[in-house]
Amino acid sequence: MNGMESPRVFIIILNWNGLEDTLECLESVFKLDYPNFRVVIVDNHSSDGSVEVLAKEYPKVKMIENHENLGYAGGNNIGIRHAIEEGAELVWLLNNDAVVESETLAKLIRVSEQSPQIGLVSPVIWSYGEPRQMQFSGTEFDWSDFVKETDEESQTFQNKDIRISVSLVGTALLIRRSIIEKAGYLNEKYFAYSEDNEYSVRVAKLGYSNVIVNSAKIYHKGSSSTSGEKKPIQMYFRTRNLYFLWMDNIEGLKKWKYFFRYLAYVISVVAEVRNEGLQESINACFDGAWCAVRGIGGPLDKSIRMPSPIKKLLYCLCSWHPYFWAGLIKGDLLNVYFEVIKRIRIKTRRSVLGQGR
Repeated sequence: MNGMESPRVFIIILNWNGLEDTLECLESVFKLDYPNFRVVIVDNHSSDGSVEVLAKEYPKVKMIENHENLGYAGGNNIGIRHAIEEGAELVWLLNNDAVVESETLAKLIRVSEQSPQIGLVSPVIWSYGEPRQMQFSGTEFDWSDFVKETDEESQTFQNKDIRISVSLVGTALLIRRSIIEKAGYLNEKYFAYSEDNEYSVRVAKLGYSNVIVNSAKIYHKGSSSTSGEKKPIQMYFRTRNLYFLWMDNIEGLKKWKYFFRYLAYVISVVAEVRNEGLQESINACFDGAWCAVRGIGGPLDKSIRMPSPIKKLLYCLCSWHPYFWAGLIKGDLLNVYFEVIKRIRIKTRRSVLGQGR
């Protein structure tokens, strides 16, 4: 591709107190072999001096300063609107903690231009610290059983050019202008987490195929493990937005079925976090669930808390045989049976051991 023939791309990098990551990201971006792109940094009201340093190091990069933290959805929407106003043909949302290979963008655009039926496009996302460890290669939804299935095995697609996937993540998401004009912008109700899943599903419902380009790679510092997902703020948004994601895309009696499945999920998650002694994260999970069922989106509002009696009841369920209660609530009688049998065996074993002393 040469500059005259190549579509005009705006690369949007959202920064929030991530100066060092953003600098490394920009260093890799300006090594891209694609000839026709502009970079827009959207700063979500950082307090670490990011704006001043970035403006000095990259004076030709467009800097948009938000006067408050608008979250992933709101911050990126600011950048997307600017790009559209400036005549962007494509927008590439790129996490500031990602490092790109020089040919990645060109590969994504080449696939995006293959067919008007292609919607969102993403590279395969690999771990920055462990380059052979895959973080993401596409997600599909089982709407009948409320299961999100992620393929993280590179062997399943190494011999294919692209893979069709319902849902992509926003780590390095390429979007054509025509898609934005039809599907709109990211849903700011989500604020952070799952808004990329919701947008992917929205685009797929319009009849487009979202695809992963297997030969295109980025390296992401965000961990693929769950250890970092148990911080209170992340527990709040992940718990709340998971409910939004499913409820926004199912209808009728499925909503009732999912409500109980979600309640069982909250009990199971809190039980796991409780075993690690993370009380603040437990409260965040409960508060996120309370806001979810009440339909309260947007940024965290610390004044909205799950009522104490409800929280105490759920905490009791999480403390006493939580997986039994989770199975019972979601109607998984087989798991309830196995949980009861397990408890009987444990009790019997303890009794026998006691008699032998």
